[in-house]
Amino acid sequence: MKNKKIMVIATTDNMIWQFLIPHINHMQSLGNTVHCVCAKTGFWFDELRDKYGFVVHEIDFARNPFSLKNIKGYNKLKKLQKQEKFDLVYCQQPVGGLMGRLIGKKFKIPVIYTAHGFHFYKGCPLQNKILYKTVEKWLSKYTDYLITINNEDFEAAKNMKAKRVYKINGIGIDENKMKTESFDAKEFRKEIGINENDFAILTISEMNKNKNYLTMLDTIKMLKEKNVNVKFVSCGRGVWEEKIKNYAKQLGIEQNCVFLGFRKDVAKIISVCDLFFHASFREGLTLSVLEAMNKALPCVVSNNRGNASLIDDSQGGFVLAPTDAKGFAEKISQLIKDENLRKQFGEYNKKKAKNYTVEFVKQQLEAIYDEIK
Repeated sequence: MKNKKIMVIATTDNMIWQFLIPHINHMQSLGNTVHCVCAKTGFWFDELRDKYGFVVHEIDFARNPFSLKNIKGYNKLKKLQKQEKFDLVYCQQPVGGLMGRLIGKKFKIPVIYTAHGFHFYKGCPLQNKILYKTVEKWLSKYTDYLITINNEDFEAAKNMKAKRVYKINGIGIDENKMKTESFDAKEFRKEIGINENDFAILTISEMNKNKNYLTMLDTIKMLKEKNVNVKFVSCGRGVWEEKIKNYAKQLGIEQNCVFLGFRKDVAKIISVCDLFFHASFREGLTLSVLEAMNKALPCVVSNNRGNASLIDDSQGGFVLAPTDAKGFAEKISQLIKDENLRKQFGEYNKKKAKNYTVEFVKQQLEAIYDEIK
């Protein structure tokens, strides 16, 4: 895949900023011209354009693939394609995947689609299975290269009609972003609200229903009742932010919680915490878990395809049912009491994370790109 004019479509600017920058740079390094298309939802859009020098087109996609608002988005995409005459569409996320494959079908140009986690999965609501699986099967007919990031999705994709199906190790940890300059860890902990004797339990998640903050807060309450000195540290914002903060107050654990909002210094924050906690219902391949693994943190996570693909139970941490607050509290208590076990799990995770770096994933992608003429 060289000397192509490529349209990268994602639903939001945050998706491109958070996950795709090194891969867009990689495509450019191969001699391709890349334009990005997404909705503008925050500072990410301007930073993609001004800091990273990307050509970015704003189209106000709705995150719900079935929103009528996306008809307008599709019409704008058709106009953009007629104007720019792209050779290839590279699409991400359900809405980006829908829009991109419809454009590929309309203009008869090849399409790469990366599924960051199908919305149908083992244990999903029946309506998801019927609706999203039906749509993905139909769209797969217009997919030349379907890329998955976990085993469950890879097996599902094999039963679709895409011309080629691949599995890669996620979007990769950007090791450059994970490096931190020397700093005073004690002072930084104090600065972000972690006391000297606190056991800091970190999560990095958007505040929405899927990320299952309420179970994590139930877990923190149980730990507090065991007289464990814990501080729950959260990086992220979202539509459930007010609900989550109110629930912490309702449980009487607001003094045990630090809500930091969106942060650019997550590598620094990870390095001063003691354990990573992630209880989501659905994941593709969880980047925040990978970042914690890279920093040698033990991880306690929910049993979904994205988390369980990364954390080997009783080797890198513990994997439990998403709503098992009691089980989470017991396993975290075990790790609080056993520093050697925490260190053992952390070292195991750090070693495993080496197979999930951006550089490793670039090699996997380049093998796919070599098939694109």
